[in-house]
Amino acid sequence: MDGTILRETLQGIITESIIEKYAEGLGVVVRCRKRDIVTLVNSLILSAGSDDSGVLAEAMKRYNTEVEAKKRVVRGGFYAWLDDEMADLMECLVESGMNYAASLPPFLPGILGGVEDWLIFDSETITLRDALADVYPGSGSAAAVKVHKELSVGRGCMTDYHLSPAREHDSPHLEIDERYWGCGLLFDLGYVSIVRIQECETHNVKFAHRLKDSWKPTVNSISRGEIQGEFFKGADFDELLMDEVIVLDGRCVDAEVTLGKGKKAVTCRLVMIPGPTGYLIYLTNLPRTTHGPHQVGDLYRVRYEIELDNKLDKSGAQLDQIRATTESSVRIQLAAKLLHSLIVDVLIHRDNLERTANGYVRRGPLHRLALAYALRARHALLVTALLYGDTPLDYWNYLADLIADDGRDPNWRGRPSVLDRLLGLTAPRGRPRKKKLRDCRPSAAPYRRAANHAAMR
Repeated sequence: MDGTILRETLQGIITESIIEKYAEGLGVVVRCRKRDIVTLVNSLILSAGSDDSGVLAEAMKRYNTEVEAKKRVVRGGFYAWLDDEMADLMECLVESGMNYAASLPPFLPGILGGVEDWLIFDSETITLRDALADVYPGSGSAAAVKVHKELSVGRGCMTDYHLSPAREHDSPHLEIDERYWGCGLLFDLGYVSIVRIQECETHNVKFAHRLKDSWKPTVNSISRGEIQGEFFKGADFDELLMDEVIVLDGRCVDAEVTLGKGKKAVTCRLVMIPGPTGYLIYLTNLPRTTHGPHQVGDLYRVRYEIELDNKLDKSGAQLDQIRATTESSVRIQLAAKLLHSLIVDVLIHRDNLERTANGYVRRGPLHRLALAYALRARHALLVTALLYGDTPLDYWNYLADLIADDGRDPNWRGRPSVLDRLLGLTAPRGRPRKKKLRDCRPSAAPYRRAANHAAMR
């Protein structure tokens, strides 16, 4: 990552002209007053915050540091700015940032190819104060909000999101339509249903997910696996396993099964892969000519990337540290923190594109949390560089080197992720530390021989 990537990413997601355009159109700044809307937005997105001072208090401190003395604001005035119009502005900026991320080229080599992009769905729950129980009723707590996210595998970042009360179930919040034509979907059991499989077939969408324990598939044919005896078409899958017609001898099983009955019945592939504690069972409509059972399993394991992105939201952007008591303030903080995570993800994606294009695969990749911490530690320098449009490229390169040095993954050689292996971003393990130390020391053999010769004399 160099200064050009860092500058273009920040200016592409936090664009000054777009901020001013939305602020005027939404009525955030109705008349000329002392509020500097660009500095305010940058402070909300890039400020670090902490449990002691609070996220908004840290943003206000950063704002007052960057503006002129006559534009400084007191705490009451600052919190008065966090109204519904400001929340609408921040959500529009999230939409603009996701559009910028969607404009980047995807990176889908190997078995990840064959589709426009692989999309992962999941939700994360944020506990709120009890005063918001009427707006965001929770299930385990009085008030909580769910962030339903769509993560692009090809670009490594969020491409869509929406909010809902935590009490609502996940499944109704995923609707498959023409927007997903030619794409692939990875989702967990909370979104799985027979109707969803039918929607995937209707809209030419590839999918891979686990088999629900309550589903009772019937077997039409078996193309791979050890079979003992005969079975008729439509035999119950569980009975074939119980009667050991399908022998689980450590090898994979690939079959065509039917789920549901009557008009609601659907046909798809069922693959079984031996795991550490038993067989893992997946359903998919990927063709056997391009994706075997192990490839289907590897694809589903890529779904864990959204769990890592949720961890980035909560640990890196402090998404779970919202202590606001008004709906508008909650929406503002959610949007600001999601934009912070989006900046981290886009920087990682562009760094991966640079590594593969220039042959830097043996260089360590950027780590989500490490990069987020590096950005937070230098957010004051980044805000200053953004506010002054004539910041020289050498200074951006200086900031990029500082952030990249702290944001590299130190364990990427020994413990590459499944996605790193599929993307080809791996390298052989380095020499053991003891061997490195031994190679650096001068050889002791001449000294031993001289000592032995002296002792013999």
